[in-house]
Amino acid sequence: MTQPTLSSRRGVLFLITAMLIFSLLNALIKGQTSYYPPLQLVFFRCFFAAIPATVCLIYQRKWESPPASIWKTYALRAILIATAFTLLFKGIGELPLSDSMALYFSSTFFLVILSYPILREKVSAIQWIATLIGLVGILLVANPSGDVVHMGTLLIIGGACLEATHNLLGRLIAPSQNAYMITFIGSLLPGLLLFIFLPFVWVTPDLNGWIALLTLGIGGGIGQLCVTFAYTHAPAGILAPMIYSAMIWSVLLDIVLYENWPTHSLLGGCAIIIFSGLLILVSESRKNKKKNPS
Repeated sequence: MTQPTLSSRRGVLFLITAMLIFSLLNALIKGQTSYYPPLQLVFFRCFFAAIPATVCLIYQRKWESPPASIWKTYALRAILIATAFTLLFKGIGELPLSDSMALYFSSTFFLVILSYPILREKVSAIQWIATLIGLVGILLVANPSGDVVHMGTLLIIGGACLEATHNLLGRLIAPSQNAYMITFIGSLLPGLLLFIFLPFVWVTPDLNGWIALLTLGIGGGIGQLCVTFAYTHAPAGILAPMIYSAMIWSVLLDIVLYENWPTHSLLGGCAIIIFSGLLILVSESRKNKKKNPS
């Protein structure tokens, strides 16, 4: 009886670690957007993220040749994530870290909205209500005073929508591929795609720049593997709430690095977003239990 509990704790630890890594990388991105164009940052984030997955595939001997039927899905996912990261990185450069992370959680609601068009999964009334509540939180974070919405807000919400689409397509190919191959190809393909355009925006880094860019890529790959390890140790129902630990890390980093203290509207909006996200999680868990009563 103790082994599942220990395994679940390991899963939670892996996911919290992943959220810390991604939050640190977002802080790194914010610092580098003034030196390098977003497309160059995304190239390093994707291409070199394939290295940790490669190591795992070699160590565990899980190399698999993807079926020809899913390469179109892989290609579409590469386009989506390359575009999503470009929008997200541009938005992160223009907004406080904590605001960026709060807005990024809009991806949860896009997963609900797009689940039927892409996966033909029915959306319950509770999930629709939770999505509408979450959108109120997003609006509170994005535009509490009624002024014109900041361009960075639109960039992050647009990127979150594209990343949600990317993740839903990933669920289509998951049954035929192991998680490490999905991570490897999902990092390498967008990197190769962006390599075509890289000469048009390339800014030659200095030594510190190379360290930052390589850290962005390899760190992103390690963070993604931590997510994979987490879901091999614990069920989604336990892990999903831990994703919101990224909000805590982002607020702390915003305070320490930029002296940006959270506003009342940010805290209120985050509370609404987290509540609605957990409501979606509970509804999804109940739906899965009905499908798989055992």
